[in-house]
Amino acid sequence: KDPQPQPAVRQYWDLASPDDDTLLFESRFESGNLRRAIQIYPSEYDLILRPDINTRGHTQWYYFSVANVRRGRKYKFNLINLVKPDSVYNQGLRPLIHSR
Repeated sequence: KDPQPQPAVRQYWDLASPDDDTLLFESRFESGNLRRAIQIYPSEYDLILRPDINTRGHTQWYYFSVANVRRGRKYKFNLINLVKPDSVYNQGLRPLIHSR
């Protein structure tokens, strides 16, 4: 039997116009863990992650997508609750970014 098509996920935010440069965040997919994105400046966002399962509220990773990104513009993402006493980020690990 053919699997049933999955319904499209409804966006939380609709752009006001084609000139609206608000970023659109999404993590409602397998392993996605972004709880909230808050725009604090035109190109800066505070991101709050869902804690890892089977921990006491620790978060060691992140997985989400971002749309409506403008070419040539720099963005800053502050991962507010990516807190751990010792982390490979303290040793120079950099985030992985994939862009199409």
